Amino acid sequence: MSLADRHYADIKAIHIAHEYVLDRVHKCEYPQGRGSYGLICALKGRAEYRFRSGERVIVEDDDILFLSPDTAYSIVTDKEFAHYTVNFDIHTDTSDTGLSATSYALVRKNNNAQITQAFKRLTDVWQQKRAGYEMQAIGHLYILLALFFSEYTNQQGKAFFQRLLPAREYIEQHFDKPVTLERLSFLASMSVTNFRREWRKCYVQTPMQYRDEVRLYYAKEYLLSGYYTVSEVSEKCGFEDVSYFVRFFKKKTGIPPGKFQKQPL
Repeated sequence: MSLADRHYADIKAIHIAHEYVLDRVHKCEYPQGRGSYGLICALKGRAEYRFRSGERVIVEDDDILFLSPDTAYSIVTDKEFAHYTVNFDIHTDTSDTGLSATSYALVRKNNNAQITQAFKRLTDVWQQKRAGYEMQAIGHLYILLALFFSEYTNQQGKAFFQRLLPAREYIEQHFDKPVTLERLSFLASMSVTNFRREWRKCYVQTPMQYRDEVRLYYAKEYLLSGYYTVSEVSEKCGFEDVSYFVRFFKKKTGIPPGKFQKQPL
């Protein structure tokens, strides 16, 4: 499962929760990893997170970044970078949640004001340190994590819809020709396994079932136009065997194509 599918954690402790301003003079480096989980909410400015893996991520106004304990990185900024930071641990028996397997997760341009407010409430409670503040802060962190992963899942879903769009358009434009998963996954820049899984998540059906829906739509249009015979419609929709087309159409609509064609409009 992906991080978006597995968002439960048994919070053990919070180490720090504050609003902080990092400038170009002060270095921030974690060459051996940060040692705890972290959530960062950018308030003002811009920073580049340079990961040991070679990846670089720009974090700026309203972005939210999730970091795992083993994530090694440094932060570079050319001006002041104001942000909330929350560092915390989870119990090791919940490490199968998928959190520890993810170096980072990013929510771009967070439009959910609740998340920023949750950061503020958490940091206020932590800074004021009134009686019971640790338990109260952990409660706020649960809310914050739930909101973050909800938004992250939403954005990931939109991203996958965009990645799958070329494959969907290909099906719609070539429904009358043989379509392979290899070709569709290539258009989406995914492996066949990932493509099949992500397509089903987004469209709740297989790519070939979607292709059949497109074929059925055009078959109905061609039949109702009155310009084509059943055999011609079968060929135009990519069916090599007209008898198979008849069975396909009847299974989908409940009536054979010839009878459908004679229906009054």
